[in-house]
Amino acid sequence: AGLNNNISVGDKEGNRTHRNIKSTSPAKDFDTQNSILENDTINADSERKDEIFGRNIFRNKRLNFAPSENLATPRNYKLGPGDEVIIDIFGANQTTLRSVISPEGSINVDILGPVYLNGMSIEEANVYLKKKLASIYAGIKREGEGSDIRLSLGQIRSIQINVMGDVQNPGTYNLSSFSTVFHALYSAGGIKDPGTLRNIVVNRNGKKIATVDVYDFLMNGNRSGDIRLEEGDVILVPSYKTLVKVTGKVKRPMFFELKEGETLAALIEYAGGFAQGAYTSNITVVRQTGKEFEVCTVNEMNYKTFQMKNAD
Repeated sequence: AGLNNNISVGDKEGNRTHRNIKSTSPAKDFDTQNSILENDTINADSERKDEIFGRNIFRNKRLNFAPSENLATPRNYKLGPGDEVIIDIFGANQTTLRSVISPEGSINVDILGPVYLNGMSIEEANVYLKKKLASIYAGIKREGEGSDIRLSLGQIRSIQINVMGDVQNPGTYNLSSFSTVFHALYSAGGIKDPGTLRNIVVNRNGKKIATVDVYDFLMNGNRSGDIRLEEGDVILVPSYKTLVKVTGKVKRPMFFELKEGETLAALIEYAGGFAQGAYTSNITVVRQTGKEFEVCTVNEMNYKTFQMKNAD
């Protein structure tokens, strides 16, 4: 984590004052910084204090985010080469056709020949095939009688995506076409220092289509940003911009990555809130300003407006 300043939450007996401490060397800076907060850091796990919140999520073997192939096909899923489609014809005519979409994007139907399905959703392909097959099965044209068709997905194709930036194993990966950003990051071994968890970029056809914030999942269980990937997508994990260390009477004393403009109130929430016995009326913030450390006290009424900076 290098030279990082600190946010410290004291106990109910804590009294703090503003101090400026001149810095002489990186090593002394680090020692000085630790001595400032030594009395404020109580009962914190030494290993946990050096962890970055959420950094190990994609290294958890019990949480691989692998897609389930037993779920219904997503409505926005686009058919592509390698997908197997199953066409059930029922009613007056009963038969089942199975075909794999060719590299050219089509399936071969007896009598009709090639039928192009690449890029269509299941619903779009069903409507399109119904019109095409009506020339073979006359009963399909009549509503409420005769024959009808239902198209479903059999074996799904694999797609090739690229994971770049600050991940353990950057490279090209072949994944299920149901795979999402989180599964791709897991496949790449997770995020390494100094990679971001808050600003993961997904590029498609040379354009940014999504920005993924892992904290939204960690804090709210929200996976709406964990989008499904498509052939040729590029996932880029840039470096973090703001990293803050929290020590003292909080439930998660460790490092946290913040977005630009996030406040002390948000940081307290990420840290799990105050621990029992914490002095909640004010918090000590240590901030490096040039060659000096500025130590200030933030009152409770300012938690929602006090913006954090990198290395606080």
